Amino acid sequence: MTFKLMRRQFVCGMAGFAAASMLPLPASAADTIDLGFLMPLTGGSGKLGNMMMAGAALAVDELNAGGGVEGRQLRLLAEDSQSLARNGIDGYRKLVDVDGARIIVTGWTAVVVGVVPLAEQDGVYLLSASTASPAVRGISPNFQSTWMYADDSAEQILPYARDALKVSKLGILTIVSDLGTGVSKVIRKAWTDLGGEITVEETHQIDESNFRAVMLKMIAAAPEAIYITTSTGKQSAQIVRQARELGYEGYFLSFGAFEDPEVLAIGDKATKCFFSTPGFDASTTDPKGKAFVNAFAAKNGGVPNVHQANHYDLIKLYAGIIGGMVKAGQEVTADNFRAAFKAGFPTYEGVGGSYVFNFEDGSVRRSDFVKTVADGKFVKVADLK
Repeated sequence: MTFKLMRRQFVCGMAGFAAASMLPLPASAADTIDLGFLMPLTGGSGKLGNMMMAGAALAVDELNAGGGVEGRQLRLLAEDSQSLARNGIDGYRKLVDVDGARIIVTGWTAVVVGVVPLAEQDGVYLLSASTASPAVRGISPNFQSTWMYADDSAEQILPYARDALKVSKLGILTIVSDLGTGVSKVIRKAWTDLGGEITVEETHQIDESNFRAVMLKMIAAAPEAIYITTSTGKQSAQIVRQARELGYEGYFLSFGAFEDPEVLAIGDKATKCFFSTPGFDASTTDPKGKAFVNAFAAKNGGVPNVHQANHYDLIKLYAGIIGGMVKAGQEVTADNFRAAFKAGFPTYEGVGGSYVFNFEDGSVRRSDFVKTVADGKFVKVADLK
């Protein structure tokens, strides 16, 4: 196996991201297929970005151990965006101008918005398994998401909250961002359409860490559940912990970004939290899913989460698309990749469930679950249609 992480001069094998030994690279670029990986590896989102990298890395290892993609080894060329537009643009330029990447995995709204004009200019195709903001819907024919946009997935928890949790009064806590505004708009309409009452709405800033004042206002309105719109696990954990410390005993609702180890770290305070998420279940008995869980545990220790499953699936999907192009002798361009993707993989079955792609607006529909926190783990409690 050859796996290359390039973050400026950082090149390592996958025995560990921070302290792995350097492995020899193939003698010729013709022996390899290079895929850019422009994600936050340090900074506030670095922990999540490295979790995603672990899923992608496992897929690369498995592909290369099995002979590669049409006999060529796959290399993942990583640049650290820190989830910031400026860093993302710098990393993009390195991947394209120096490394020659034509396909790049990326994520986070600010980065996607920053690099899309460059990708269109350069004929580069962008893939994402982590961008949830509806602000990127239809942003470019050179962009495709494999992670459901929040306005498609966020509302799916609401019928469950009404019918199973018996919630009738809802509060909405909106992060001041394109994502937060989009999600809260969807939740507001969907909940009232279901006959529910919205008792309180409050906002918070992207860099907020003290939520006590806003939570006191929300608690005073007596919502039976509070919908959290942030996509940052650390903020979700802080919101829940501080609300519990103030005596709030109701439910918390959210979408897939809630599945973050930061939430598990608050222990029993995370009980009565429910969220909708694309269909990865670590306790699955499905052979493909079980093999992934076992392989991940053997390589990294612990149980994989939905973000790791998403990026594992994305690499396997990419390998299927690019493998067909290599076999057909096609040049790797954004136009050719998009055409091969549309023709060969309008749907996909992965460890993260079923994917149905919409190539008109770059979105995807996926099988969804309801999950909660129990015994220090994220646990599936229901299927969503």
